[in-house]
Amino acid sequence: MKNKTFLYIIIGVILLGGVFFLAKQQTSVAPSIQREDQSDALEGETIESNEKETLEDKVEVEDKDEEVEEADVENVENVSLTDSGFDPKSITIKISTQVVWVNDTQATGNVSSAVHPTHEEYPPLNLGNFEPGETISLVFTEPGTYKYHDHLNPTKFGTVVVE
Repeated sequence: MKNKTFLYIIIGVILLGGVFFLAKQQTSVAPSIQREDQSDALEGETIESNEKETLEDKVEVEDKDEEVEEADVENVENVSLTDSGFDPKSITIKISTQVVWVNDTQATGNVSSAVHPTHEEYPPLNLGNFEPGETISLVFTEPGTYKYHDHLNPTKFGTVVVE
């Protein structure tokens, strides 16, 4: 009887360790993004979130101490999500440029990397949902061509070219 109890304890410890390890791995891959409400942004205030959320409903955000330092951002480019799609549809930027997506619609928008629906081409670009009037952003640190779309309406798509 003591042997069975001991065996159950060992199995429980191993299972808990595995769950902890997997949870830690998932949180370490989240892209660094910032969310701002436009009305607060005008006053220079930033609304920050530390939530982990699903792709369809929400946005992954790292702790604020891991966000990109302002000194690392050389330029800022804005992209609007409109009722007809992203505007501009394609932008060319330099390394260390922050792209800010602004939701100029009356509905929830989304920024997710290509290819729909798997979003596997560039996972840091899986920024998730943002509400009307909100912004989400990402600093691009590597050259390349990054395609994205609105996961909630995949006919809306765009491209960021980093030189």
